[in-house]
Order: sequence, then structure tokens, then C-alpha cells
Amino acid sequence: MTLFPLFVALAAAQPYPAPALKVGDNALLFSLPALNEDAAMRAVARPHVALSDFTGVLPSFPARVVVVHFLRRQGGEAQLEALNRLHRRYANRGARFVAILVDGGDLASTSEWVESQKLDIPVLYDAHQIVVSRYGVLHYPMSFVVDAGGAVDAIGVPGADMEAQLDALVTPFLRD
Repeated sequence: MTLFPLFVALAAAQPYPAPALKVGDNALLFSLPALNEDAAMRAVARPHVALSDFTGVLPSFPARVVVVHFLRRQGGEAQLEALNRLHRRYANRGARFVAILVDGGDLASTSEWVESQKLDIPVLYDAHQIVVSRYGVLHYPMSFVVDAGGAVDAIGVPGADMEAQLDALVTPFLRD
């Protein structure tokens, strides 16, 4: 269990607020609609994606590790591209990546924006920020790494090298 020393690129004068969940806690379950239904259908065979689809007791689509990444639309395109590359690299080995967008604006334009990126990962929409609130996310972006049993293994605020940081956290789960 790690608190992402890799991830935390914090300025000493401005520490990021701590999330409500802590490393070692069970990740809180959620089910949210996907903005890119095609990706959700490929991932879980329906337009809503739940964490329990991948982790916990009797998941429908068992994963070795799940990265739940909270982001805002501004600056989000590069983050989504990085998550998508990681998905392409590790999906066949049991890693799943789920993005949760919290401030897209109106649903139609937000869906269009997500669909235009041609992503393989589901991008979920937390319109009322219920999941954000339950997880205690107060800074964006923020990622939670969840193991197959549903426990939070790592939490962090990714820096500019997000892809490399997540890669380093995901690969230990994928070793045989």
C-alpha cells in the first residue's frame, strides 16, 4: 500500500487537501453513466459503469487493478489520452482505467467532446458530484488505485508525467 510518493508533486506552501478515503480503505462503490457509451459497452456491456464490475466479490469483469481518475474538462484531454494509452498497454493483463469527469458543462456538448477523442476507456459523468464528494476529492486531477479486492492501494495527484507515474503503480499488480 502506497500513498504515491511518485504522485505527490506538492508545493511546500500549498499542500493538496487529503481525500476522504485513505490507503487501505475499501473503495466506495459507485455506478455512473458513461459519456462514451461505446467504450462502456466494450468494458462492461452496458452504458453505466460500476466499480463492482471490476473489483470485490464476484465482479462481472474481474480486474487485477483499477485506476479511478477524477478530472476536469480543462486540461483533461491529455490526461484521457494518457489513460487510454495505459489501457491499450495493459487491458489484456487485467488493468482497468476509468475516468470520472466532474465539470463538463451541458451533457450534449460534454458527450460530444468525449466522443470526439475516440477513447477505449469509459469516461463517466458525475453530474452532481456525488462520487467526488464520497471520495473526498478536493483537487483535480486525482487518482485512486484499487486492487482486485476493492481496497485502495494508492492515492495521488498526478504531475506532468502522469502516464509514467501510473505505469509504475499499475505494473506491480500485473506480474505473474
